[in-house]
Amino acid sequence: MPEIKIYVVCHKPFEVPRHPFLFPIQVGAALTESRFPGMLYDDEGDSISEKNRSYCELTAQYWAWKNDAANWQGIFHYRRYLSFDARSRARAVGERFGRAYRVLDRPSGEVLRRAGYEPRELLRFLDHFDAVAPVPEEMGLSAVRQYETAPHHHAADLAIVRDLLRQGDPRLLRAAETYLNGTSLYFGNLFLMRRPLFEAYSAWLFSLLARYDGQKDVSGYTPQALRVDGYLAERLLGVYLTYLKGEGAAVAHVPRLHFAGLEGRWPYLKKRAETVLLPPGSARRNAARRLLRKI
Repeated sequence: MPEIKIYVVCHKPFEVPRHPFLFPIQVGAALTESRFPGMLYDDEGDSISEKNRSYCELTAQYWAWKNDAANWQGIFHYRRYLSFDARSRARAVGERFGRAYRVLDRPSGEVLRRAGYEPRELLRFLDHFDAVAPVPEEMGLSAVRQYETAPHHHAADLAIVRDLLRQGDPRLLRAAETYLNGTSLYFGNLFLMRRPLFEAYSAWLFSLLARYDGQKDVSGYTPQALRVDGYLAERLLGVYLTYLKGEGAAVAHVPRLHFAGLEGRWPYLKKRAETVLLPPGSARRNAARRLLRKI
């Protein structure tokens, strides 16, 4: 069994470069008769594949937690990976992380080579850490306010989760208040963790979401808003990473790779232009965000 298993979440048959650590997985497989060739399927064994419209990439995480194992396990998306190149590795610790993400056309073997995916180098890098997360992006507003003003998000859902956190482990509650009131946010629901942390995180996350599901009211939600469990989990990953760091875990931070060309040439050019005109974490970008959201 490979020492590292990174599950690349796909809802369409997107291209995933062949690599010993990358395992494409079709999500929502229980909701369709189609099977994408050469992939894992999230409806086999112990699964929650039928919840994919709400849980999004989490159905892949649940499948990996319950049905697979490796020394390291993680979640990527068909168009969002993490970068492990030499410059990213050099900035992986401390608080000066550099750029949050880079926009590229499409994934390929050559792109992965330049991004530091040579197996032996990646294993040597991981040997120093317990988890790897994306570089947090400075938003200029708190995680709570960002959630409340994001398109297709409803403030009541995050309020329910915060109430549930108040009933749990005080250490996780402190991490939640620190992260949710802070302005440096993790995006993409991307991570790589040693198996014991992956198991602990998954057990906590899915238990919390099950309790949230018992209280939520999504009547009248649009199909996009119904992805609420996935939206909440993106914030809860930030909470858990904050908790891990508070407990002394070694967490590396590396940039995201955004493959905008998978959805066409125009989205790629548009995303490239956006990052040039409004760099992630910049005052310009945050001012534009506040203007658009009327904050």
